[in-house]
Amino acid sequence: MTVSFRSLSHAAAVAAGAVLLTVSQAATPAAADEGFDQVTVESGSITPDGELTLAGSYRCLSTGGSVRVAAAIERGENVWHGLDSIPASCDGSWHQWTNTKATEPGAYEPGPARVKTSLVEFRRSGFIPLPTVHSEQIQEVVLTQA
Repeated sequence: MTVSFRSLSHAAAVAAGAVLLTVSQAATPAAADEGFDQVTVESGSITPDGELTLAGSYRCLSTGGSVRVAAAIERGENVWHGLDSIPASCDGSWHQWTNTKATEPGAYEPGPARVKTSLVEFRRSGFIPLPTVHSEQIQEVVLTQA
């Protein structure tokens, strides 16, 4: 049986990568076990003139890029309308977020609504900052009349 140097190099690289992955996971058990970057939506309200407010909490650790909390509300099946994202403070602590957007009057009614929240990091890749989603989930929230 003939084994080439290239095959051995590849096998060694795979083994080294597996060791590094194991060591890095052991070094950060909270992040690996809990999915450290998390974002939730906990409440929402709508005014008669269409002002939509969503609020929730998040936690994250900075990896060097600009991280933002993004939220979108479903309007029709799988049609999402986003609110402007807001800056996140990624220091490992839980923080509250609130975001308000003017919508068309009557576009949303009080009652159940699906909201997608995300923690998105923007890292420079050449001249263009590219988004990386660290956490994303869809939750149901009850919009109250404000």
